Order: sequence, then C-alpha cells, then structure tokens
Amino acid sequence: MGSTRVLGWNRARLLVPALLMAVAGMWMAALAGAEDQPTVRQAAYTDTCDSPSQAEDTMITSAPKKTTRKTKAKFESVGFYCRTGQVDDQSNYEFECKLDKRSYKPCKSPKSYIGLKRGRHTFSVFAHYMNSDGDPTPATHKWKIVD
Repeated sequence: MGSTRVLGWNRARLLVPALLMAVAGMWMAALAGAEDQPTVRQAAYTDTCDSPSQAEDTMITSAPKKTTRKTKAKFESVGFYCRTGQVDDQSNYEFECKLDKRSYKPCKSPKSYIGLKRGRHTFSVFAHYMNSDGDPTPATHKWKIVD
C-alpha cells in the first residue's frame, strides 16, 4: 500500500507541471487573440431577447466610445439564437445597417464609416438568419463626436 502512494505522488509530480503548462499555453493563446475578438459574456446573449417566442437577436459587440473626437466609426455585430443563447456561424447571417436617419441597407460585420460630422449619431443593425424574418428590433448604439 505504501508503494501505491509513492507511485501516485510521483505521477502527480509529473502531471501537475504538464497541466500548468497546458493551461498557461491556452491562456497565452487567448490573450494573443484578445485584441481581435470582442469580449461578450455568453449570458448577455439571452438577456437581450425581448420575449420567449423571439427566435433571433442582434448584438453590437464593438462600437465607438459614447463621446469621442474621432470622425470614423467601426461596428462589429453578431446574430444569435435566443432560445439557446448560442452564437451560430456568422456566415449564415445577413445584416442590415443604418446610420442616423438613412435607410437600412445590406451590410457586413464589421461595418465602418469615415468622415463623420461632429454631433450625435445613431447606428442600428438587424441580423437575419438564412433568409428568416430575423430580429424584430435592431441593436443600436448612440455616440457623440466632439471638438
């Protein structure tokens, strides 16, 4: 029985450093891609759905600060299933975007604008999953460009 404990301890001494290195490697890989990937909590997806019968929703995951001096703006959006809270392959989604009082037009995520004027702006986006009716309400972001 004593040799079993020693053998178990020896295995643990060998496995613990290997596990720590694997976890550290995953952590470093996640950090390396963090600047390219917006951070969105999974729970936030289902929290944005308006009703239990709603099938899809749209979320803006990256947008300008509420007040900025920059006259350009870049928005990233995702579509997802309300019932499961799962983000599906975004290539299955079509987006419609609008800036301020303009009409909705087909767009892709990310959507960028340049040469914006100072003042208040509103960006709105709908996601449609594979020609479905899509999200009944747009995701919106309001911000102000100052001097």
